[in-house]
Amino acid sequence: MKALITLILTAFLATTSIAQEMNIETKSVALDNLITFIVENYSVKSEDTESDQQNISFLIQVPETNLSIEDNVILKQAFKLLSNRLTEGDLISIITYSGFNGVALKQVEPNDIKRILHTINNFKSSIKEFHQDGIELAYKYAKENFDEEAINSVVMVRNPNISSESENTSLLPVKPQKKKNNAVLITAISLLPELLAIIKN
Repeated sequence: MKALITLILTAFLATTSIAQEMNIETKSVALDNLITFIVENYSVKSEDTESDQQNISFLIQVPETNLSIEDNVILKQAFKLLSNRLTEGDLISIITYSGFNGVALKQVEPNDIKRILHTINNFKSSIKEFHQDGIELAYKYAKENFDEEAINSVVMVRNPNISSESENTSLLPVKPQKKKNNAVLITAISLLPELLAIIKN
């Protein structure tokens, strides 16, 4: 058990090392709590309000197939709320992981809600190039699109409704052993907050 926990912590720290170097904040939230998370972390801004710009890369856990109706509704309502709390100077992106990995939505302003909602409805068809590791991709993307004048963050949206069986799916041809290890790593990072809570208790 201790070895597994050590492996999880090491993998998580290695994945976020790039983020720490470039001051990219990492946040994690369960999909069910996403609306509350947005309320608590992003206050309402107006054009006249002087506040730091936001450059947010959302890393969303998706299944191999379509999201459930409930999950889809939560995501749509969360991004509608976010679009009312940010301004034109802010940027958001959407990257997917787990069922399939890729950049579903490159940087757009939050008021481009029609495009954002279209992406949520069509995650898979919105991705032009699939990758082996969505988590690694998110940090690479955040690094490439780093804005020195903004608060740069990666927000991992975990979906507890997705079974662990979908964790090991990749659209890229890889060796079975690598595929299995990738699944363990993604599952481990997804479960990190819960494991830490168990350790503390």
